[in-house]
Amino acid sequence: MSNIFSCKGNRLNKVDFILLAVAVSFIILYAGHFLLLEKIPEKQPDTDFNTTTYEEKPEVKPLPVKYTHNTEYINGFIQQVHVLEIGINDERIEVKPVLSFDKVFGFEKLSEMVKRSRAYAAINSGFYHKYGQPSGMVVIDGKMYSNSTGKYPVFVIKDGKASLHEIQTELWISFPGGKLKVDNINMEGKKGEVVVYTHEYGSNNRAVSENTTVIVRNGLAEQIVQVKNETNIPEDGMLITFFSPIKEDIPFNIGDALEFEFEPYMDNKSQAYECGSWIVRDGEIVIGEWDEWVGVMTNRDPRTAIGLKEDGTVVFLVVDGRQPEFSTGLKGSELGELLLKYGVTNAAMLDGGASTEMIIDGRIVNRPSFKGEERPLAGGIILKINN
Repeated sequence: MSNIFSCKGNRLNKVDFILLAVAVSFIILYAGHFLLLEKIPEKQPDTDFNTTTYEEKPEVKPLPVKYTHNTEYINGFIQQVHVLEIGINDERIEVKPVLSFDKVFGFEKLSEMVKRSRAYAAINSGFYHKYGQPSGMVVIDGKMYSNSTGKYPVFVIKDGKASLHEIQTELWISFPGGKLKVDNINMEGKKGEVVVYTHEYGSNNRAVSENTTVIVRNGLAEQIVQVKNETNIPEDGMLITFFSPIKEDIPFNIGDALEFEFEPYMDNKSQAYECGSWIVRDGEIVIGEWDEWVGVMTNRDPRTAIGLKEDGTVVFLVVDGRQPEFSTGLKGSELGELLLKYGVTNAAMLDGGASTEMIIDGRIVNRPSFKGEERPLAGGIILKINN
């Protein structure tokens, strides 16, 4: 009996041992898992995002250009007023005259001039003779197209500043031995005058009387001809025409270096445009009841003016007229009052009537008085925005 019990007891001990071994192994593995976890360092947070730097874009300075359209009642009459204010001390801003087809003669729609010039905005300019010749001084990018009369204010942009003042110019041709006084440029010559003609005048000098003409090409006197009619103007040069009777001997020789110059001096960034009469001067209304170019100033008509604020801001101002239920138009004195209201201290008259027009970003913003349609003009004043 004892052997039987002894054998059975041995079997139980072996099972218990196996169970105990499995239990111990499980405990060791389970405890080891936590021990290993304590030894593994925590993963550090990804700091790349926090240390990444981004290149800042340069701040874009707003353009100093402001357009407003206001409906006003002036002395009981409705008026549509369009105002464009331009700060010209910004290097991106360019204000300058423009001529039809970039020539002294001719007429063209302002919208076409704007398109060709790639301008952002424009207004009609001043007064012209029968075939589109400017009534006074025009300088574009330092090049003179026509001379001043000395009678009316000239809108000038020079050295980054705008001004309005009368100008008396002096013209001459410089040559190796000195200077020769010139009477005019790109205008019909009179007896005894010396007139310079550039290709902006046309294909020839349109002379119809006896004259001696110096043909200048690439800055050198190429020919001197005596004729009784016109002479062709070279694209790469100019003509200097002495209309008979010639007052003094012509001091040039073939091959001489000749250059047209004028004072006051203007560099190739300077612009000038001779306007009509003063409207406002030094903060006071000075326009009279009659104007040489406009005529009677006591009528209410469409008006265009160019002016300056005290801080140098250039102002284009257009008022529609001859449309009683929409916009009546202004008398000269009322135009002066309106300019003062908008802070303009100096202003000059530009052409009005059916010529009054303002274009902003490719759109005619006012309503021209002739069926709402623009008419062909001899020139304008444009605003270009350069990037």
